[in-house]
Amino acid sequence: MQYNQHTLQKLLLLLICVGLWSTSSYASNRYYADNTLEPTSGFAWDWSAGAGYYIEDSYLVGMDSYSDGLELDINLAVSYERFYLDIDHSQLSGGIIIGYSIINKYDWDLDILGTNIQAGFDETGLDFYNSGTVPELAGIRSRKYDFDTGLRLTRRFENSQISFEYLHDISNAHNGWVINSFFSHILPWQNWEFRTGVGISAYSADFTNYYFGITADEATAQRPVYQTDNSVSVIFEFHAEYPLNQHWVFLGGLLSTWFSDEITNSPIVSQGYQHKAMVGVRYVF
Repeated sequence: MQYNQHTLQKLLLLLICVGLWSTSSYASNRYYADNTLEPTSGFAWDWSAGAGYYIEDSYLVGMDSYSDGLELDINLAVSYERFYLDIDHSQLSGGIIIGYSIINKYDWDLDILGTNIQAGFDETGLDFYNSGTVPELAGIRSRKYDFDTGLRLTRRFENSQISFEYLHDISNAHNGWVINSFFSHILPWQNWEFRTGVGISAYSADFTNYYFGITADEATAQRPVYQTDNSVSVIFEFHAEYPLNQHWVFLGGLLSTWFSDEITNSPIVSQGYQHKAMVGVRYVF
């Protein structure tokens, strides 16, 4: 499925805004080298809030391939000794993370991690609060949000970071495993801070079939039974920040994900990719 002209125009506008808005700010996203997810002396916390305008498409059949709107940007990083809680929505790869630092030495980190990997969905689509059933998804069972725990090994460099994660679902959603690897680089330029990252994730057959498989009870004439094997996705992220003054920060980003055939060939998947772009501001307290 291709973007229509309206979508391309808005994506171009977003990228132009990021390029024209020419005191680094700090992030706590675990994927980047300046994250704050490391041991502290006693209790420490930091937070910021803002809002942004986003454009995204959906990989599910029957869903609008173009959607946009306003989205809140809430970020909270809390740590006590080796424990930490991070809620990060300033970057598109962010989320909610609970962790414990086992090793933090010589630019190496080994953490116990808990986080959500996959959003749930049902016959109304990705938004459980949607009041209407999507005809192409009618009759499918509800897929729950997962919560996965495991180990994360990180090697930090001056402005780069590479990490590897092995996580297993403990929420009784799919009961499968996920392996994440991610390399990121931060490039300061004048008052700008640019972030780029690329990652590869592998998903167990239990994960893939839970979210994208079709059981006999869900099958219809247009939606055949579908069972598959392990799957893979590749992601690319670009993020930019610029401090407007002491407290306000402009931000923009683009996140693209491509799926392997095991996901793309599912009867409830319409395309092998998903893109999301956003621009916004946040207030740093």
